[in-house]
Amino acid sequence: MALSGDRFLALHLHLRYQELVTHKRVVAVAISIWVYSALSSLIYLSISPKTTYIVSAILGVVYFLFSAMLYFKIYFAVRRHRNQIQALQVQQVAQNGQIANAARLRKSAVGVFYVYLVFLLCYLPEFCCFVVVVISDLSTGVKVFYHFSMTFIFLNSTLNPVIYCWKIRHIRQAVLDILRNVLPSHS
Repeated sequence: MALSGDRFLALHLHLRYQELVTHKRVVAVAISIWVYSALSSLIYLSISPKTTYIVSAILGVVYFLFSAMLYFKIYFAVRRHRNQIQALQVQQVAQNGQIANAARLRKSAVGVFYVYLVFLLCYLPEFCCFVVVVISDLSTGVKVFYHFSMTFIFLNSTLNPVIYCWKIRHIRQAVLDILRNVLPSHS
């Protein structure tokens, strides 16, 4: 959700993005997310499993809807920017820097959208499990399905770096440089 919020701000704030999203603020938000996650984990450990499922289902739906709303806004902003760029190219008025910046933002937004789609696919089994628990009961089959769904959540953490390397050239190049330095060459 933080990543989709960042891409949303980058597209909507344009030149003001650098002045509002500073290194200090990013660090503060990251620490806040970690503290929130730690406190949430402690709270979940102290309440009943059924309540944990209900709270997780509600928060999951809220986070999902908020992220979906941001991605819809990102999509429409990227589409509007693309149309503006095409209009500028036709008129031969656009400057190369503006076109390159807009293309870079669009590519970044598309990459983050892929991360979001993989997130949805990996978390969908867990959301389904939460809904089943809220509607029915916490049976043995539901517990097995829950543990199975946790595998997909961990898979999500594995797939995100792969997507970033695939979609973002400078990350891919940095990973390749690290691998070249770590692995001995057979020349």
